Amino acid sequence: MKRFKIRLNNISLRAKLTISFIAMIVLSLTIMAFGYFIKSSDVILSNASQTSLGLVRMSNQSIEAELDRVEQSAINMHLDADFFQFFNTGDFEQKSIEYESNRKITRTLQKYFPTSANLFSVNLVTKDFTFGESPSFWIPRKEYSQFNIYKIGQQSIRNTSWIPTYNLLEQFYSTAPTDREQYVFTAARLMNFAMVRNNILIQMDPHIERPVLIVNFSESMLENALKGSLTVDDSYYSIFTSAGSHVSSSAQIRNQASVSQEWIRHAVAQKSGTEYITIDGRKMVVCFDTMKVTGWLSAVFIPYDNLKKTVPNMNDYTIYSMVLIALLSILLASFLSGRIVLPLTKLMYGINRMGDGNFNNKIELSDTKEVNVIIRKFNQMNDNIHNLIKENYETHLKEMEAELKALNFQFNPHFLYNTLNIINYLAIENKQALISRMLVELSEMLEYTAKNTGKVIFSKDVQYLKNYVFIMSSRFEDKFTVTYDIDPALYHYSVPKFFLQPFIENALIHGLEDMVEGGTIRVSGKMEENSRIFTIQDNGKGMSRDTIRRVLRTDDDPTQVDSSIGIKNVNQRIKLLYGSDYGVHIKSENGHGTTVSMILPLE
Repeated sequence: MKRFKIRLNNISLRAKLTISFIAMIVLSLTIMAFGYFIKSSDVILSNASQTSLGLVRMSNQSIEAELDRVEQSAINMHLDADFFQFFNTGDFEQKSIEYESNRKITRTLQKYFPTSANLFSVNLVTKDFTFGESPSFWIPRKEYSQFNIYKIGQQSIRNTSWIPTYNLLEQFYSTAPTDREQYVFTAARLMNFAMVRNNILIQMDPHIERPVLIVNFSESMLENALKGSLTVDDSYYSIFTSAGSHVSSSAQIRNQASVSQEWIRHAVAQKSGTEYITIDGRKMVVCFDTMKVTGWLSAVFIPYDNLKKTVPNMNDYTIYSMVLIALLSILLASFLSGRIVLPLTKLMYGINRMGDGNFNNKIELSDTKEVNVIIRKFNQMNDNIHNLIKENYETHLKEMEAELKALNFQFNPHFLYNTLNIINYLAIENKQALISRMLVELSEMLEYTAKNTGKVIFSKDVQYLKNYVFIMSSRFEDKFTVTYDIDPALYHYSVPKFFLQPFIENALIHGLEDMVEGGTIRVSGKMEENSRIFTIQDNGKGMSRDTIRRVLRTDDDPTQVDSSIGIKNVNQRIKLLYGSDYGVHIKSENGHGTTVSMILPLE
């Protein structure tokens, strides 16, 4: 599992997206294909079942068209004058039936029932004699009235009765050349003949016997009509009466177990349709339809498994479709993942180039809104970093330049330090204590200048300032006094080197130059919130606003030559070290002295 996670983490983003897209598409397609396979199979099976049902209905219509002619012919026979005159004569038992009379009746019957392959025989039966043809002498000429068929016909006064298939051999003890031809089904109806004379309907004498019309159809008629519905292997048909009696079936299942009486009653009530039932443990599709003439139920039984074989092979179709769509999905997933990852690839390339120090690299925007936000921020960050590096580099150069200016305008400290030591020895030998002290002060100043650069501890810079004030006090006797009011906590903080001395020098040389005595200089320092504030105040002649602006200018002017540690230099160094929020502020008016404030952060 750990190895799998490690390998998964090492896969590129594009590969992960491609695999994710393919997995989602394949999973969706699998579910859809499975549902489509089930649904389409059901639809196709349903359509196949409906097709079989349509064939059954067509077969029933063909049978009904043939049987309906029997009804129509029986109606037409009622008004036949020949039949009326012959059967309205009296008792046939007392009257001898001649061959010619039977032949005449037979010809008249053929007029209404022409010979056909489906029609086995047509007879008019009385209790004493059977008129009409008797193929192979199967139909008895006498004693027909003893059989149940004759009795059913006598009761069929208004409608034709349909008698299910039966075996002539068993019914009349006759012989048949083949087993197949001895099965017939029969239409029976009592005939009440009449005749129209002078527009008057004359009916048979009520006491005269009415003959029974017997029409026998070969069972092959049903088989020929329904065999067109047997389009599936091992399918078969069966015909049932509304009471559940068997009428006819395919030859191969004649001796097999029939369906339940309960289902037959259900199907008769439904009249027509398609259902799934189980017969002897085998699932069957049953397409059934009811004949309107006879009321019989025609049913075709189709094995479900065999019916499925007739429909298109949905398994192969579904598999081929999934393979094709999966290949297309791989191409589509690869294309989409490439479109998504391409901006990120460009972004990674830009980050690598930025890491190599190339900050001028710009990434083009993509078509994706969310990725464009990242690219814009990256380009903005790249510009900010480039500007920051440029500003820091320039700041560092300016700081170095300012420091170099401060050093370049100094005397050579090492040479002067050695020279001053020699002079100090001479002053001591000549007992010149003041000169010796001045030389010591000056030597300490030169040593401080030579050894310290950049930022220094404030206590050292104050000591340098006091050395400078002592020397200047010796030069200008009783001209000025300097007082100090500094918070002792400030002595431990670092400050820019020489950041107070230029202002003392400026006050002595310019501010107090017109005074002979009484000049005062006050040096103070305090902490306020997050800042350190240093103030140098004198009572000199002051300066104008234009002079203040000129002194505080931070731009470089190559034509101007100031002292190495002048006010401009100090202001510039403070801003470079601590930022533009800090620096030197001068408040002065002509004739009212000058106050210089230096603001530094509390580090």
